[in-house]
Amino acid sequence: MSKPLFLALAASLAGLLSPATCRADTPPRRLVMQLDLGVKNAQFAGLLVAERDGFYREAGLDVLIRPMGSEPGAYDGIAALVAGSDHTIGSIESGLFLSGRARGLPIVALGAMFQQTPLGLMSFRATGIRTPADLVGKKIAVHGDGHEALDAVLQRAGLNRAQLTVVEADYGNAPLLDHTYDAKQGYLVDELIQMQVDGHDMVALPFGAHGYAAYSQVYFVSEATLAKHRAALVKFIAANNRGWRAALADVPGTARFVVEKHEPTLGLDYQTRSLAAIGPILTAESPQMGVSTPETWLKNAGAFLQSRPDAKLGEMSRWVDFSVAAEAAAISP
Repeated sequence: MSKPLFLALAASLAGLLSPATCRADTPPRRLVMQLDLGVKNAQFAGLLVAERDGFYREAGLDVLIRPMGSEPGAYDGIAALVAGSDHTIGSIESGLFLSGRARGLPIVALGAMFQQTPLGLMSFRATGIRTPADLVGKKIAVHGDGHEALDAVLQRAGLNRAQLTVVEADYGNAPLLDHTYDAKQGYLVDELIQMQVDGHDMVALPFGAHGYAAYSQVYFVSEATLAKHRAALVKFIAANNRGWRAALADVPGTARFVVEKHEPTLGLDYQTRSLAAIGPILTAESPQMGVSTPETWLKNAGAFLQSRPDAKLGEMSRWVDFSVAAEAAAISP
C-alpha cells in the first residue's frame, strides 16, 4: 500500500472512531437489575419472562437479575448500592427511594412497575377492620417506611394517631397471628396472600385506596448510570413491559414457570394468586406500563416531607426522569 493511500485510510478510520462521531450511548454488555427481595417470585414475573423469552437479548442487552442478599441491612442498603454503581437498576418502594434521595444519594427514579402501592394493613376478618374508621381503638404495627402512609390514610379519614395505638413492626407475622396486634403493615401481593394460602382468614385495608399516593417497585438508577446508559435503560424498561404483558397473558403458565424455574418453595397457589393480584396495579394510573406521573410523585413527596420536617428533596426534575419510561412505553406500550 502506498504511503499516501495508507495515510488517507488512517485519517478516515480516525474520523470514524473519534469521540465526535461515535455513538455516545451504546448498549452496555451487561446491566444488573437489583431486586428488593431475596427471591425471584411473581412480583418480578415480567422481568423473568423477558429473560426467558429473549426480550433483553433482542434489545442488545445482557441483564443479570440479582436477588437481594440476606445480610443485615441489605434492604435498607439498596439505594446506596445503586447510587454507587454505573450499570445497576434498582427496584424499591417510592418512600425508600425518597429517603435515599433526601440523604443526598445521587439517584434518579425512571418509572414504576407497580403504579399503585400494594402496601396496606393486614388483619383477621373477625377483627372487623374494613375502613380507616375501624382502626380507632386498635393496636397497629407498621414498619419504618410505613408511617407516612398511615398518617396520610388517617388524615384523609379525619382521624389522628391519638385515636389508636401505633407500634413498630418487625418483619415476621407471628405477633399478628397470635393477636398481639390487631393489624400489621404488609405487602398485599405477597405476605397477605401467603397467609391466606396457609389458611388464615385475613383481609386487607389497602393504603393506596385510602389516601396514600405512592409507587412500588420503582425503577431507579444512579445519575452516572443514567448519563452513561440512557438508551439502554429505555430498551430495558420496554423489554420489561413486553415481559409483563406476556406474563399476564397466561397467568397459570407464568406461575408454573416461576415455581419450576425460580422459586419452588412458595408454591403454585401462592404464585398464581400473587400474579393475579399484581395485574391491576401494573396499570393503575395509565394503560402504559412502567410510567409514573408528576402528580403522584408530588403527593408522595408531600407525605414524606410532612413526616420528616428536616428532610429536603430539591426540584423534582433532579430526582425523577419521566422521559425514559415514556420512550419505553412508546416502543412497547
